[in-house]
This record gives sequence, structure tokens and C-alpha cells, in this order.
Amino acid sequence: MVRIFHNTEIEIEKSMDITLLKQISREKLLWVDLQFASDEERKTVESFFKIDFEEQQYNSSIESNSRFYEAESILYIQSNFITKQDSVFTSAPVTFFLLDALLITYRDADLSSFAETVKKMKRNRHAFKNGNDILECIFETKVDIDGDFIEAIAKEISIVSHGLSLSTTNEEELLIKINSFQEYAILFRENFIDKQRVVSSLLKSEPFKLDGRLKIVIKDINSMLDYTSFIFARLEYLQNTLLGMINMQQNKTIKIFTIVSVVFMPPTLIASVYGMNFTSMPELNWKFGYPLALLLIIASSLFTLFIFKRKKWL
Repeated sequence: MVRIFHNTEIEIEKSMDITLLKQISREKLLWVDLQFASDEERKTVESFFKIDFEEQQYNSSIESNSRFYEAESILYIQSNFITKQDSVFTSAPVTFFLLDALLITYRDADLSSFAETVKKMKRNRHAFKNGNDILECIFETKVDIDGDFIEAIAKEISIVSHGLSLSTTNEEELLIKINSFQEYAILFRENFIDKQRVVSSLLKSEPFKLDGRLKIVIKDINSMLDYTSFIFARLEYLQNTLLGMINMQQNKTIKIFTIVSVVFMPPTLIASVYGMNFTSMPELNWKFGYPLALLLIIASSLFTLFIFKRKKWL
């Protein structure tokens, strides 16, 4: 699918007819967005604008410095965008070409930041004079949306934190949740660092050098990076607390087994002594030998429990 946004006298118009590229003047074109584009659509756009998506993506995958470059009349950006599907966060690559203030994007994901940018374009067409403004809006919107995502994760972490105090805590389930939160925090931190790199590079570019809007985006990204650091610290604290609780429960269990073992040691000793069937043992012929042995066994157990109680080991 290809969406073409261009200026008219009264509004920013959207069209999905790729043949309009040859009919609309280059000055009126604002944005060409390729989403789940077919090979034919991709090749048509590449041929018309003399660009190569696959070559740039390949170079970006093997050279980190090729994820952003600027030539005389072209600016290329390769950036990863986070998308949420069925409560699962994944990362999707997006390719940007800025050709003399005309924005071209190529993606294989449905991204809310792009949809929100389109809504903003419809609400305030005068704020989008060219592709530069659209590019800024996409990154600005993306940082806001990712900030909402990370705040939602922080709320879920708070729920998990409150669940630690419940007697019905499922330790294994909580550990799995904490681990998934850590993975998400890593994903968002990498994403914010990626956006920080892109926006910093844009601020060095001639068309964006004095752009105050991007400077605000950088500040927002830095604050989100600090927030993710706080989330990492909180998750580590929760994990340590949960592991401490598990250790305490295990220690209690071991303590019970230890007490039981110690309590039954004297009776076991007495039973072992009178279990030695030597002929010279006078107790074997006693009429009250068996009751006496039982009495000694019970008395020794009670005495051991008394010692534990007095020492406050129970």
C-alpha cells in the first residue's frame, strides 16, 4: 500500500493511487508512505525518485554509521519503531528518505505514531509545510507514545510490587513477569537511544540546526532514558525482594525439618539402644521395660522441645 500526501489549495490530500506521482508537481508533494508495499509499488517509487530501499537497508545492517547519512539533496535515516500487538511489544525497522523536503517512508508494520501524525496533519495543515515538518512530527509523536507505553509498564510494575505482600503470591509467575518487564525496559531503552542518535544527527543537519522543536524532543528522550534507569532499579529491587522472600520461606521449611530431626534424635538413640538384642541386657527381662522405654522416648522429645522453646528457637 502506498499513501501519497500532497498540498492542495484547501487541504492536505491523501491518495492511494501511485500513478498520481507523475501527475502531481514535485513542489506539492509532502509525503510518500509505503506500508506493506508490494514489490511493484516499491520498485515504482524507487524508479521515480531514484532511490534504493533494499541497498540502504543492507548497508545499515552491516555498518552502524550508515544508519544515518546526509548528501547534498538527500537525507537517509534507518530507525527502529516499537509496536504493540496482543500486549506484546516488538521492534520494527523504518526507512526514511528526505529528498529536498519531500519525505519518503518505507515500513512493514502498522505504527500508531504514523497514524497520529496523519491526524495532526488533518487538524492543522498549516503546521506541515514540507516533509521536514512531517519527519519532526513522526519522531515527536513516537517519543510521546513510547513514553505512554513505559508509564503503562511502570503501573503494571506497581501492581506486581503490591502483590508481593499477599499470602497467595505465586513466586514463579512473579519472576516471569519481572523478567518480561526487564526485557521490555531494555527494548524501550534501546529504542530511546536510537531516537536520541537520530535526532542528534538531525540537529547537525543544515535544515534542522536551529530547530527548537527537535531540541525539545531531545530533552524528552533524555528524561525517558532517566525514567527507564529508574524502572531498571525498581525491577532489580523487586527481584531481590522476591528472591529474599523465597529464601526466607525455604529457610523456614529447612528450620522445621531441622527441628523435627533434632527432636527425634534422643528417641531414636533410646530406641536404638534397646533394639540391640544382647543376652546380657537386664532390661530385656523387665516386666515394665517396654513402658519405660516409651516413657523415655516421650520424655526425651518433650525435653528437647522445651529446650528449643526456652532458647526461643521456635
